[in-house]
Amino acid sequence: MLEIRSLSAGYGPVQILWDVSLEVHKGEIVTVVGPNGAGKSTLLKTILGLTTRMKGEKGGGSISLEGRDISSLAPEEMVKQGIAIVPEGARVFPDMTVLDNLLMGAYIPQVRRYREENLRAVFSLFPHLEGRLNQKARTMSGGERQAVAIGRALMSSPKLLLMDEPSLGLHPLLVSHTFEAIQEINRNGTTILLVEQNVYFALEISHRAYVLENGRVVMEGKGQDLFKEDHIKKAYLAM
Repeated sequence: MLEIRSLSAGYGPVQILWDVSLEVHKGEIVTVVGPNGAGKSTLLKTILGLTTRMKGEKGGGSISLEGRDISSLAPEEMVKQGIAIVPEGARVFPDMTVLDNLLMGAYIPQVRRYREENLRAVFSLFPHLEGRLNQKARTMSGGERQAVAIGRALMSSPKLLLMDEPSLGLHPLLVSHTFEAIQEINRNGTTILLVEQNVYFALEISHRAYVLENGRVVMEGKGQDLFKEDHIKKAYLAM
């Protein structure tokens, strides 16, 4: 579904990603793990067209969705192509209600007719939101705001869901619930590219994973296989 080849990107003249290549097949959960500052969030922003692809020998690389080059599309066009993101830090519109936050995810014309159906799907995943539709998002806990952020992304009926550190700042019990929700979203047919620092949970649910360090892919493989790698054990699992 998603193919990235020789991607180099950054912010203005500052290069963050160096010759990154990865693939996400339809129906997969693919995780990118790595330390702070490795370039994980930059990777997602580059897919959405929010950062600068660096010009180099390979032209900054390419990004394809279902075989179509989308490297030069504007961010709003990426959404129309079926890509949605759950941004880092449970970012919601704080002074809007839960319902209005969710409906913001269904603003593009081709998904408006599915709003009621998608709302039911969100409430199935996060039942507690249904009773809080008129509550201002800023009054909610971090875990509740994360549920709103995930639900908002799902309202666009995405083919590909990008998730940036969904467990960040959450209580351990809520981390477990969040990863269960990610698996359920995937079982319901959504392909997921997950960026995550919680390596244990991320590899546990992933079909495949990439390790990003200093802006470069240094390892890749099946999620369960990477558990066995000495580098992963020492650097990320304290084993």
